Amino acid sequence: AKRDQLAARHLALVEAMAIDESGAPTRLPATEPLAPGGAVVRFPGFLTPGECEHIARSAADLLEPAVVIDPASGRHIRHPHRTSDGAVLGPTRETLPVRAINRRIAAISGTNINQGEALTVLRYAPGQQFRPHHDALSRTVNQRVTTVLLYLNQGFAGGETTFPAYGLSVAPRGGDALLFTNILPNGQPDPRARHAGEPVRQGVKWLATRW
Repeated sequence: AKRDQLAARHLALVEAMAIDESGAPTRLPATEPLAPGGAVVRFPGFLTPGECEHIARSAADLLEPAVVIDPASGRHIRHPHRTSDGAVLGPTRETLPVRAINRRIAAISGTNINQGEALTVLRYAPGQQFRPHHDALSRTVNQRVTTVLLYLNQGFAGGETTFPAYGLSVAPRGGDALLFTNILPNGQPDPRARHAGEPVRQGVKWLATRW
């Protein structure tokens, strides 16, 4: 950090976080239940504006048309059901701030950081959306038990996250996190977790997801 401006900016973000020497958070934001039994929970102010900007910038040069998992083959394919642009922040792109944020996600979801997939960043331009879908995967024993969405910006129109079974529509607010459970106690997909990213009407929506 003493010799490199980029490293210095990363270090400043990390040093501003409430974390211990291992990078684990020492405090977590308050929770706001949005559905019965804590099936959908919002964490207002989960990220600072600087952290939101860092995640978006980390993925900006990797963005390409987003894909879905084909239930028949298990392969990642492009599909009109999902029209956003996306990028995965895998190990070579996981900066120290992103690593610390992933530790924070693990803490609010009650999981180990190594149980989560790489952070995926999505950008929705006007008209782009993710039609109703379920995050749980078919034909797998390593299930996506929980989803955490991170809203990275605001100032756009549309783009709500909706849960038809709960009659719930969540308006994105930059810095908020949304957590929801994808499976029932018996391990089967919970049909109530079906959700959608509604079309953006104006402006651009930035979002990050970790399963």
